[in-house]
Amino acid sequence: MRSVLAKSIIISIIILPLLLLSPQWSQALVGEDGSLWVQVNPPGFGNKKNVGIVSLCPFQGELYAITRNDATGFELWKTSGIGWTKVTVPGFTDDNTYYGWIKPGVLCPRVYDSRYNLMQNIWGDMIEFNGSLYVVATTGYQGGQLYGSIGFEIWRYDGSTWQAVASSVNSDESGAISSVASCNDSTTFTAELTDSSKSWSTDQWAGCVLRVEGQFDGSQGTVAGTQGLRILDIISNTGDTLTVQQNERAGTDEYTLCSEQRIRLPGDFAKPDYVIPTMGAGDSYAIMCDVDDNGFGEMWNKTIVDFETLNGELYATIGLNYQNGTRVWKTSDGTTWTPASDYSYGLFHGYYPNQYPGNPGGNPVQVLTPCVLTGLESRNGSPVSSSSTHIGKSSVTGTETLFTGGTGTSGCNGRGARVVRLDGTDWNSIVDYFVDLDDDTGTNENGFGVSGVFQTSNFQAWSWTEYDSRLFVSVIRLQDGSRIMYSDTGSTADDAWAYSMGGDSTVPDGFDDVTNIGSHIYAFNSALYAGTITNVGFNTEIATNGADIWKGTGSGDAVSWSRVTGDGFSDKTIAQFEAFNLFGGNLYVAASNLVASAYPADEVTGYSGAKVFKLVNGLPDDRDEDGVSDSLDNCPSAPNGTSLGTCTSGYVDMVCTSNAQCGTGGVCSTNQENADSDAVGDACDACPEDPDPTDTYPPGGNDCGNACECEGNFDGDLDVDGADAAAFKVDFGRTKISNPCTNALPCNGDFTCDQNVSGTDAALFKSDFGRTSLTNPCPNCGIAQWCTY
Repeated sequence: MRSVLAKSIIISIIILPLLLLSPQWSQALVGEDGSLWVQVNPPGFGNKKNVGIVSLCPFQGELYAITRNDATGFELWKTSGIGWTKVTVPGFTDDNTYYGWIKPGVLCPRVYDSRYNLMQNIWGDMIEFNGSLYVVATTGYQGGQLYGSIGFEIWRYDGSTWQAVASSVNSDESGAISSVASCNDSTTFTAELTDSSKSWSTDQWAGCVLRVEGQFDGSQGTVAGTQGLRILDIISNTGDTLTVQQNERAGTDEYTLCSEQRIRLPGDFAKPDYVIPTMGAGDSYAIMCDVDDNGFGEMWNKTIVDFETLNGELYATIGLNYQNGTRVWKTSDGTTWTPASDYSYGLFHGYYPNQYPGNPGGNPVQVLTPCVLTGLESRNGSPVSSSSTHIGKSSVTGTETLFTGGTGTSGCNGRGARVVRLDGTDWNSIVDYFVDLDDDTGTNENGFGVSGVFQTSNFQAWSWTEYDSRLFVSVIRLQDGSRIMYSDTGSTADDAWAYSMGGDSTVPDGFDDVTNIGSHIYAFNSALYAGTITNVGFNTEIATNGADIWKGTGSGDAVSWSRVTGDGFSDKTIAQFEAFNLFGGNLYVAASNLVASAYPADEVTGYSGAKVFKLVNGLPDDRDEDGVSDSLDNCPSAPNGTSLGTCTSGYVDMVCTSNAQCGTGGVCSTNQENADSDAVGDACDACPEDPDPTDTYPPGGNDCGNACECEGNFDGDLDVDGADAAAFKVDFGRTKISNPCTNALPCNGDFTCDQNVSGTDAALFKSDFGRTSLTNPCPNCGIAQWCTY
C-alpha cells in the first residue's frame, strides 16, 4: 500500500518543476480585496505594438483575443487555457495595406511621421452567433476627418473555415485606370477616372465606393514609391468613366485632387493630420457597393463598437461615422445585414428628430428647433451622435430588450450622452432633450441632466450590464472623474436613473481619481466589476498612476464599492481595463496601454504591451475555483463544471452565472455533472453510477463508495490480478495470537479489520479476483490504510 507521504512526494515531483518553469510574467497577484489574479499572457503576446486587447470571446473551448496594433495591424490570438496561438486568416489578419501617413498636427508633436494601418482596432468586438465566431476589425482613427478608413471589416469562423462577411475581398468590380481628367482643378468638386476596357450601364456604380491603389511621391515628407490608397465616393458613371468625389472631411464638399496631399480638419489642431497618395493612369482599383463590403458599403462606418444578440438576431453598433451619424445594423443569418435604425437615431443639430432632410427616411419638412446652445448654428444639419456605444441587454422594462448610448457632439441640440432603447423594431430615445419638451429637468435630459459644459458633462453612456435586476451604465466624463448610474425601469421618466458612483452618490466621481474618465462594467458571481479608463485629457498636469478595478457588492440600489487594484496591478502604463468575459468559469479581463482617443506615441514610457488577467478565486468560499460556492457545490474539492449555466426559471434559457442574472425568482442551473443523482458530483463520486456515496468500508475509508468497492486491489491499478494475489498470500494466516495485524504492521487482506487474515477474507478477495481494466474495472479509489486498530 502506498502511503499519504508517498503521494505527496509524487505530487511535488510533478508540480514544483511546473512552478519553476512558469514564465516571469505569470506571477500571482493579490488584489487589495484579497482576491487572487494571475497574468495569463506575455505582454502584447510578445509584440509591444499590441497596445490593446479590445475583445475577449470564448468559442468552442478556446478563448480568443483581438488586439489593437497601430504599427503592423491587429492580431488575433487564442488559448485553450495553457499557452497562446496566433491565428492567421489570409485576406484578413495579413491585410496590411496602408492608406496614408499620419503626421503631427500643429499641437501634436507627440505623433511622428509613420504609415498607419487600415485595421488596427481603436474599437472592435467578437461574439458567437449561430455557431460561428464573428470578428470585426476597425479601420481609421477618431476625428471628423476620415483618417484612412475604408470601413470596418467582419469575418466569421465556424470552427473549420473562415468566411468574409463584410470585406474588401467581396468587392463588386475591379480594373485599372487608363486616364484621369478634371483631377487637379478648382472649378468642379469631382474628377473623372476612365477604364477604357469597360462598358458599364449608366450610373451602374452611382453611390458606391472606389478604392484606388496609388503611390506616395515624397512631396509631403513620405517615402516615394510606397504604396497607398485613395478612397472616393462614386457620384455617377458612363460606359467607361467614373465621376468621383473626395470625401475625407465630414460635412464638407471637397475638391478631388489626384496629387499627394495633406488633409487637415480646420480648427481641429488637437488632432494629427495625414497624407494621402497620388492616383493616376495605371493604378488598379476596386468598387465596393454592397453590405458584404467594408463598412457595409460605407467608408464612414469606421468601426463596430459592439455586437449583441436578441431574439435570434445579431445587432451591431457603428462608431466614428462623422459624415452621416451612427446607426444600428442587424442580421438573422449572419451575412444579410440591414439597417435597424435611422442615422444618428434621427437626431441632427438644429432640427426636431427625423425632420432633417439629409436624414434618409426622415421627414423632408425642415423644422428648425430653438438652439439649445446658442452660437453653434453653423453645426446645423450635422449628426448629433457620430458613434454608438456598447449594447446593454436587460429586462428592467419587463421584456428583455437592448439599450445603447449615443455620443453627444457640439451643436445647437446640446452636448451630453443620449440613450436609446429598442422597442419592437424601433429605437426610441429615453435620455434626450426631446423626450419631454415641456420639461428640461430630470435624468431623462441630455447627459442624464448634466450637459452644459463639454468637459464636465455626462458625455457618453459607455458600458452596460445588469446587476441585481437593475440596468447599470458607466458614464464617461472627460474632466473631474467618471460616473456609474443605474435604473430600475429603463424608462423615459424624469427620475429613471440614479447614481451608484459619482454624482449625488456617496462615492466620489471617478472613484476619487479625476483621471478615471470612464469604465467598463461587468457582472460576475453576485458582484459588479468596473475596470477604469484613464486619461489626463482635460485634467491637465495630472499624471495617471495606472487603471483601477473596483468591485461592487450588495443591493443594486446601495452598491458597496471596494478597490481591487489602483495601479494597473503594479503596472502604471495600463491605461484601461477592458473586454471582461468568462472562460472556463473564470473571469478574464484585458489591460491595455492606450485608450481609443490616443494615437501612436501616446503610450506611457516603459509600456510593454497589453496583458490578460484571470481572476483565480472569484468566490471567497470556492475552494476548487470552478465558480460555484462550496455551499452549492456538489463537489467542492474538485472543479466539476463551470459557473456558466442556463436560467431554468426567470429569464428561461438565458446564459447565466448567478441566480440574479435570471431575474426575480430566477434560478441559474450550472453543469455540475451528477450521473447517479446522489449528493456527490461525478468528479468526487467514487461510485458515480450508483447512488451510494457512503464510504465506511473499509473502516479506514478510501474515498470509494461501498457499493463500488474492489477489496483486493492493493496496488490501485484498476484490476485484481496475480500481483494482488501474491500480496494477499504474504499475509494470509496471520492471527491475533500469531503475528497480528497492527497499525505498525498492517495486513494486505484484513477486510474485516479483526487483526487476522482468514478464510472470510479469502472469500471476499476471491469475489473480485480476475477484474481487469477492460472487464469490470475497479474504481479509481485512494490507496489508504485499510484498517485502523
